Amino acid sequence: MIRAWTGLWTHSYRLGGRWLRRAVTTRRVEDPRGGAYRLLVPVEPWRYYELTRVAERATPGRWLDVGSPKLLASWSRASGRGEWVAVDLLEEEIERWRRIDPDLDLRVADARSLPFPDASFDGCACISVIEHVVGDGDTQAMAEIWRVLRPGGVLHLTTNVAERAHDMLTADQRYGEVSEQRDELAFFERRYSDVSVRRRLLGLPWEELQREYALERLPVHGAFFAARPWSFAAGGLLALVCPWNFRRSRTRPPLDPGEHAVVYLRLRKPADSAG
Repeated sequence: MIRAWTGLWTHSYRLGGRWLRRAVTTRRVEDPRGGAYRLLVPVEPWRYYELTRVAERATPGRWLDVGSPKLLASWSRASGRGEWVAVDLLEEEIERWRRIDPDLDLRVADARSLPFPDASFDGCACISVIEHVVGDGDTQAMAEIWRVLRPGGVLHLTTNVAERAHDMLTADQRYGEVSEQRDELAFFERRYSDVSVRRRLLGLPWEELQREYALERLPVHGAFFAARPWSFAAGGLLALVCPWNFRRSRTRPPLDPGEHAVVYLRLRKPADSAG
């Protein structure tokens, strides 16, 4: 795991450095927020677990990234770990990454209706995304991923789990058109239980190759973002703590109300699947 997280961490600085050189050379600063973030916060706290779990298992082939942090697809492509296409519903996110990594194949697309033919990809990554799709969109997205994967193709999926299934609401409309209004609050994310993971995400006959739960040892993620933007100045120092800040287990640990863990699922579409 050390090799993967250090690769992601270094690649973020490399992308930020290229952005900075272009700004100095052209005397034009494009997307200062996105470029500076690559230098200040190369990898966010939870991503040390989630992105690394996928990055260390990426293999050659054609890969689809569905809404994940684009650092994964960017580093994997640059490292020769397959041919990657990264999609996102948010056009501003795609435009930001086109400026940061012009070599990455980036497209605006809805996970509930992917613009690719059947059986187009050998692998797929969906990291910390599925819980943000409103209504039954999570189930629809899983069906679309199934459709575009070739028989034998592998899906790497992470999402949040809690003791009981519930939705998180927020006054922050950060997800724009994908937000769902409820009494002036917007849908932010779904917290799955083990039962709702099975019912909502595993309704198709996936072969479950691996299931792993992760829980922070120290509450770094919450503390880091509660102190933003000042904490961003120390974002690079997260590498001293975060790679070793997760307790991993094959079964979900007991969780207090308001507490959540992350589940990592490595799933395979059966080789004899017809659809």
